[in-house]
Amino acid sequence: MTTHKPTTHISVSVIVPIYNVEKHIQKCAESLFEQTLDKIEFIFINDCTPDKSMDVLHECIQKYPELSDKIKIITHTNNSGLATSRNDGIKAASGDYVIHCDADDWVEKNMYEDMYRKAIKENADIVTCDYFAEYQSKQIYHPQPAPTDKKLFIGRLLSGSLRNFMWNKLIKRNLYEKLDFIWKDGVNMWEDVSVIIRLAYYANKMAYIPKAYYHYTQTNVNAYTKSWSSTSLDNIETAASIICTFFEQKGHEYSQDLLHFKLRTKYILLRHAPKERLNNYRYLYTEADSCINSQPAFSRIDKILLWNWMHSHNRIASGILYLIDSIKRLVR
Repeated sequence: MTTHKPTTHISVSVIVPIYNVEKHIQKCAESLFEQTLDKIEFIFINDCTPDKSMDVLHECIQKYPELSDKIKIITHTNNSGLATSRNDGIKAASGDYVIHCDADDWVEKNMYEDMYRKAIKENADIVTCDYFAEYQSKQIYHPQPAPTDKKLFIGRLLSGSLRNFMWNKLIKRNLYEKLDFIWKDGVNMWEDVSVIIRLAYYANKMAYIPKAYYHYTQTNVNAYTKSWSSTSLDNIETAASIICTFFEQKGHEYSQDLLHFKLRTKYILLRHAPKERLNNYRYLYTEADSCINSQPAFSRIDKILLWNWMHSHNRIASGILYLIDSIKRLVR
């Protein structure tokens, strides 16, 4: 069931999937409803959430009656996953530009106005901004210096030097129309990776605002990124396959960047794989193994870990990971 309200011309559509975010949705919604941009719409997708998220959202909506014609609610009768929710959000969007927001996060009041103004001023298809990572007792600023050169922009997305998040990138809606498909239903981990890089390929101009507007919550235990099941690992393989197939069909312009992407994929899979799946991933994308020292997104620790996994030194890699996790727990 879809609830649509008549709207005037819309500059920006904000898409917000909702599932198990009862403790977070009020802060998220209020930050959206306080936006300074006037010609904006909010598309909430209720993915059959089992908690009281929608009750909280409706209570919040009632506090902003002046926004009633700018809010759309799409209701799934079955839990379909993040990818399907985002696809449905895109279908319902009418804005010149689209951006996504996770329901457990929140944004600065002027985020979408500033990004839209930047897009218009620069005639940009994609506008990127910085973000904050929000922990229980601290906040970390993450700069995302995005190149305005298209090839460099895509290269950094592929290597992981530029994070593949959709929520800090305002994207011209007509770019989505150039894709054969957008999100693959059922792929709910690395789904951003499978889409943003392909969208960037069809963009003509990028712009960047060196300011953090988005607050990325790190304390939601129900978040997709907190779960590393076998399904999650399969999702990553599928998302990576989508990107590899896409660029292999586009020629050799991004061949080196694609090797960096394959190496990054291999590293993520090995890092989160159970012991019984390590061998499967160890021999994945072996053509990229020689790029380990030139991978721009890898720290020295990343390179050491990957080298140990590639040479079957699993105990050493596990020891390093345990030490890193222990240090992180102490710091946080």
